[in-house]
Amino acid sequence: MLPYLCVEVLQEIGSQLANCDQKNLRAVCKELNLAIDPLFYTLFVLQGSRIRAENGLHILERLAAGQIGWSHHCKTVHIRPGSRALKGEDDGPKWYPSNSELPNLLVTAISSMQNVQTVVWNVQASDPRWVTEAICDSLNTLPLLSELQLKMNGICHLQLTPLPRLTKLRIENSNWHRALPWMEEVCQVIGRGHNLTSLHLAGYDDWSKVWTMLRAIMLRPSASTRIYLKELTTSIVTPDLLAYLSSYSGVERLSLERGGQPKNDALADTFFNDVLTQHAQSLVELNCPACHEGRWSFRVDIADAVLQLRKLKKLHLSVNSADTADVEPEMNAVTLLLNTAALLPALRALRISPAPGRFAHGHNGIKTAIEDFTSHLESAAIVCTGESYYGLSPAVSDEGDRSTVLVYRLLDPTSPAVKRIDFSDGAEDWGDND
Repeated sequence: MLPYLCVEVLQEIGSQLANCDQKNLRAVCKELNLAIDPLFYTLFVLQGSRIRAENGLHILERLAAGQIGWSHHCKTVHIRPGSRALKGEDDGPKWYPSNSELPNLLVTAISSMQNVQTVVWNVQASDPRWVTEAICDSLNTLPLLSELQLKMNGICHLQLTPLPRLTKLRIENSNWHRALPWMEEVCQVIGRGHNLTSLHLAGYDDWSKVWTMLRAIMLRPSASTRIYLKELTTSIVTPDLLAYLSSYSGVERLSLERGGQPKNDALADTFFNDVLTQHAQSLVELNCPACHEGRWSFRVDIADAVLQLRKLKKLHLSVNSADTADVEPEMNAVTLLLNTAALLPALRALRISPAPGRFAHGHNGIKTAIEDFTSHLESAAIVCTGESYYGLSPAVSDEGDRSTVLVYRLLDPTSPAVKRIDFSDGAEDWGDND
């Protein structure tokens, strides 16, 4: 009966199958092959070890000639140029055959996939220069490219040019080096990205040049050339970043994963007093855990700023050990945060973390405060401690009677209510989009 179903139904069925099962389904008949092809050829993985093999070159040639399904249906390309030497080879950079026509073939092959919307590129410092040049050249030939993810490993030398159609840019840098040779290129790509709405900059770099440039762009007389980011993730908070965020309103998802950044309470005060209120009418996700005990953690004097986030659906904040241990229940930071969260009408996920410090039992203090909490205000938010999940429900007396008092009870991590919410960390889904 499958061949007699409409294409939309067949594709809905096919979308639930693994790639190997889609391959088998395509072989059943011509009708199923035509219906499943757009799903089977959605993702193309370009890997150095495959290019080096003879069949890899054959695939590139067919791709360049438009003779394979990826040329017509591919939406995402994942590029992994680097590969280890094969058995019996030297350890030198023998990732690709010595073929003078290969650079142009690589550009033509990537360019043939005109429906590509997302490119994920794992860039290795050891990649041959001609490979990075060919990939950079091909990016400008993709008319629908809207999302670019760069995962940098080592001191990489790119030749990126502006990509004005980009709406999402994600850069993850694993280097500890502060002066990166491609920082100017990044600034050019971002500065010319007038359609850019989502920016993810992760790593140990000081991205101040980017924020200074973006702030300058906000001063342009033409509103059409300004860049209003709606989603922003970064691992380093600087005065330039906060100055940029204070220059406009409208951020919807903000993630400040502050890794090993030095303690700076002055920046915390600026963020909670000025930046947060600037985007109070638009924020739906806020991920702002502390990397040290201090003023980046939740406290009573920032409760009013958090209460202004009426559209907020996800919230991740930290608490200091001094505010959770040996304090009166009404002054306990966890209790204050839970009471604040109950007043946020849209909140569906609250994650509470202990601020890193000398206090070794932060999770225990948070757990105790949650289990001792009582309220008369209903809240649909699920609370996560990183180890456990809790939901509000009526208290039950020893006689089995239900009370009007609400308490937090442990939830099964595999329950549908928990699975509907992603508690991992990240700009879009609090998770790695690998």
